Amino acid sequence: MIQKTSEFFKMLPAKSCTKCGNSMTEQADCYTTTCEDCNDFQHYAIYN
Repeated sequence: MIQKTSEFFKMLPAKSCTKCGNSMTEQADCYTTTCEDCNDFQHYAIYN
């Protein structure tokens, strides 16, 4: 029997960080594999 596509995606595990293993908030256009706590990015304000 063929499974519905929507049921397939519901059964997938939650996205997790590759460094610490914590679950991440999934976003449709997000391809990152590490959470915000594990990222080495520094954010700077554009305007002073």
